[in-house]
This record gives sequence, C-alpha cells and structure tokens, in this order.
Amino acid sequence: MSKCNSYYNTKIIETSFQEVYEYETIIARGYEIDIEQERTYISFEDASYEQKNQRIKRMKKYHKNQRWELSRLIDVNFDEKTSFLTLTFKENITDIDYANQEFKKFIKRLNYRLFKTKRAKLKYIAVWELQKRGAIHYHIILFSLPYIPHKELKELWPLGSVNIKRISVDKKENIGRYISKYFEKNIDNQDYLLKYMNKKRVFKSKNLKKPHISYELNDKLKEFNPEDILFQKTYTGYRKVNNEYEEYSIRYTKLKSKE
Repeated sequence: MSKCNSYYNTKIIETSFQEVYEYETIIARGYEIDIEQERTYISFEDASYEQKNQRIKRMKKYHKNQRWELSRLIDVNFDEKTSFLTLTFKENITDIDYANQEFKKFIKRLNYRLFKTKRAKLKYIAVWELQKRGAIHYHIILFSLPYIPHKELKELWPLGSVNIKRISVDKKENIGRYISKYFEKNIDNQDYLLKYMNKKRVFKSKNLKKPHISYELNDKLKEFNPEDILFQKTYTGYRKVNNEYEEYSIRYTKLKSKE
C-alpha cells in the first residue's frame, strides 16, 4: 500500500521572481511506497502502438518540463561571473557515449586547473546538442567562473573548438529562458527522441543552489496586486483515475521579485 504524508493545491516556486501554480484539484505529495510493490517494465520494442505513443508523449513532456527546471536553476545561480561555453569536436563525432565520456574528462580537468583539487567545486549545467551534420557538441553554463585564458581552455579540450563568453542579459528574469532554449531543441522530432532514448542529455554539478519550493492547501485562489503580475494563464491538466484521464484547471501566475 502507498501512504501519503500531505496534500496541497498551491505550489510556489521562488527564484529571482515568484511562480504560483494553483490547482483545481487537491494533489497528494510525500508518498511512501510499499517496497513489495513492483511495476512491470515493457521495453519500447515490445510495447503496443498506443503504449509507444504514450511513451513518446511523456518524453516530450519531460524535456519541456526539464527546460523550465533548468531555467530556474540558472536563475538562482546566475552571477556576474557566469559564462557560456560551447565545445565542438573537429571530427564528426556521433557516438554519444564516447562524447559524454570526453565531456566528463574535460570537466574534471577544468575543475583541477581552476581549483587545484580533485574535489568537485566547479558549478555548471551542460547539455549536448546535434549540429546539422549530426555531430555532437556541448553548451555549458559555468557559474562563478574564475578567469581562465582561452589558450588554457583549448589545452583542456584538444578535440575541437572552444568558444566562451560572459552572459549579459538585460532583464534578470529572462536569463534562464535565454539559455535554456538549447535544452528544448529537437524534442518534436520523434526519430531524435527514439534514437537517444535513455541517453543522458543534461549534466549538472551537485553544488548548485536550488529554487525554494513551498506548498499550501487553500480554500480559494490567491489575490495578487495587478502591478506585480508578469504573466498569468489558466490551462488544463490531466490525472489518471481508474484507467481514465480526468481534466482539471491550473492557474499559473508569474510575479515580480519581492526584492
């Protein structure tokens, strides 16, 4: 049996601004799952046509949601020393496992060059992307990055080109959206999703600050000062009940920072 610890109908996410999700339905959180409860895994090849379609839809939704999660991480970690780094291979590398191994080696070398220790101190978020020719390259956000000459970066990445620049975005609330656009590319391409299914695409250091998230159970919708509202929209959510999907409304409100 599953046991729930709490319920909510309002979720508040705070970064440099505030996002408020207000759900028409009450949502359970903090589940404790019975360890004897098992789920039967069906491979994509063995799945039915409908199961395959549902799995592709879930993958697309996951990547879209991940973009916004990364956007928030970028927002709360951004500082005046944040830089945007792109790494490419001079060879037409299409093997993602090999590419990811080389990327991880680069991160370790860069960490040691900057901090003179094998202990992970580098703060970053990275994603790989495909060029038109099919070659893999990496976009990396580096936070609180000490100065390092371009020549030294080339020494740390001898496999291709290195391009780095400081990030300058006029409005702070646009920083995450500006950078995270790279994380949503190709998700509408079904062949792309299937080819790279179960391949890790996003890499994050463990020392990043996290957005503050709180939950509330309210009797009615919140009232906001119109001048504080940056964006507001009501859309439809779905939940599975007795093998059927029920609709419910979600009001999303984005508010200015309280600072």
